[in-house]
Amino acid sequence: MAEPPPQDPRPLGWGAARRIDDRRLHVVLAAIVLAGLVTVALVERPQLAEERAELVGQEVEEVDDPAGAPGERDPLAALRETAQDEEDDEASEGADDEATGEATDAAASRALSEHGVSASHPEAVAVGMGVLEAGGNAVDAAVAVAYALGVVEPYGSGLGGGGALLVHEEGGEPAAYDYREVVPASGDRPAADIGVPGFAAGMEHVHERHGSLDRADLIDPAVRLAQDGFEVDATLAERLEGAAHRLPINQLPRLYPGGAALEEGEVLVQPELAEALEAVQAEGAEAIHGGELGEQIAAAVEEITLEDLADYEVAEPEPATGTFGDHEVIGGGPPVSGATVVQQLQILEQAGIADLEPGTAEHHHVLAQSWRLALADRTEALADPDAVAVPLDALTSRDRAEEQADLIRDDGQVPLGPDDAPPSALDELGREPTDTTHVTVVDRDGTMVSMTNTLSNFFGSGLPVEGFFLNDQLKNFSSDPESVNVPEAGKRPRSFVAPMILARDDRPELGLGSPGGRRIPMMQAQTVLRWAAHGEDLEEAVAAPRVHLEDEDLELEASPDRQTRLALEERGYAVTDDVPTEEYFGAIQALLVDHDAGTVSGAADERRDGALDIGS
Repeated sequence: MAEPPPQDPRPLGWGAARRIDDRRLHVVLAAIVLAGLVTVALVERPQLAEERAELVGQEVEEVDDPAGAPGERDPLAALRETAQDEEDDEASEGADDEATGEATDAAASRALSEHGVSASHPEAVAVGMGVLEAGGNAVDAAVAVAYALGVVEPYGSGLGGGGALLVHEEGGEPAAYDYREVVPASGDRPAADIGVPGFAAGMEHVHERHGSLDRADLIDPAVRLAQDGFEVDATLAERLEGAAHRLPINQLPRLYPGGAALEEGEVLVQPELAEALEAVQAEGAEAIHGGELGEQIAAAVEEITLEDLADYEVAEPEPATGTFGDHEVIGGGPPVSGATVVQQLQILEQAGIADLEPGTAEHHHVLAQSWRLALADRTEALADPDAVAVPLDALTSRDRAEEQADLIRDDGQVPLGPDDAPPSALDELGREPTDTTHVTVVDRDGTMVSMTNTLSNFFGSGLPVEGFFLNDQLKNFSSDPESVNVPEAGKRPRSFVAPMILARDDRPELGLGSPGGRRIPMMQAQTVLRWAAHGEDLEEAVAAPRVHLEDEDLELEASPDRQTRLALEERGYAVTDDVPTEEYFGAIQALLVDHDAGTVSGAADERRDGALDIGS
């Protein structure tokens, strides 16, 4: 996106120190100029929009101008009413208990004195906190946040996509859920790589297993955000501009009014999406998997049938588990890449990474080589366990980590292994957006949720249906016919997403995840490494400069000094700090529990518009 013209840094009334006559003159001149600029904007923007639409052969569809402030309805109204009803009930019960001498302090029985939400948008974080404050648990909050993110980040996740999620209750066993997209039963792969979506089914399935509040109430904040609107942030504005060349902007008048992308600070109202969410409120996931929304999807994608949608099932894979220091490391089960992060961390530990100084050539080298080794095993063995036998225990074993750590040489590199992952998609300006979204939630019972949702590419396939975009997840299959990751009927493709939880003594302690495409495992491993092995606090670990290895290219977020660069080049690396965007290195959303103090802290990565909130 082209840089906006520089704004006049002088505040209104900049001539206030001058004589009163000069000040009046300047005010008059400023008013004339402002009026002229407004006139130009009103006349010129539609003309530019029509020119852009004509350039891509589209006719601009007009809608009523939604400009203005977002609606004043409280998106959490229903939840607040629920909370008030529960408080009234508890007050009544408390009076009865007191009368019989059996009053108890419910708060004292909770594992923690605080709860928290970390996500990539403040509106979604507010929704999650509202759920927790209304008496909902971590899964309730995660479901509500997920639906809200589908509204405020329509490019990143939503009804047309899917995701993966971990739930770890204090004292219990972690559970993994995979509601990512699958190949239609025909085995035919749609031209746009659109898979049968699983988002709504996943949210419903997880809520049925673990939720406590009414499901429809959890969707209501998202409905209200879609109906009443919200201010477009810089990230959404950039995504709209960057995707304009491949989206049917004539069908998207809410996002491209008059054919031009909404700009930062404008208000996005999405009544069509609100109606789709209301259908899910009323009908549940059946709205997608058997109702009118499903009919619209089947009509839009020839290869996807109503039977494909009706037969969709949420998977419950075995979580990937291992150890790092005195923590149990838990990752999403195959075909997501939890095992890859677990494996890389264990290789790093066996290679003695804790004894190396972060930022040195030696540290960069061991980190890069551990990634190369873990990536090779991922390519060889990781796939949908319902279609392929995945040697999960072998991949995450300490013996395998020790074998691989022994291959790392101080003076050179291990050979390049297989890697059949597809190339990353670029936007109109040659950038690689990282448009997955991650959410971490902790409730006062100590239950933690780590959830990563995605459409794959930003705006997925670019095909809109009833206000939301359909994914392009099937592009993550391999084109190698010998690969374990070849497309088959009903199969889920491999993915780099990797929701993670670190636990100790069966109590979840750290939850984290990130967008970032093929860099996700490497970014998460580095965050855990700095926190658990190098003793950095969580905020410091999240903010620290990151590294990624792409073939022979060692990509550094921070420019190395000359000595470090030379030492890396001597080991055979092509060192570069020229990366397309700040968020190229991911955007960690993390929460940390101090069980002794009963408190929660967190980190929201400033590489993207991360947000978090802690309450009690």
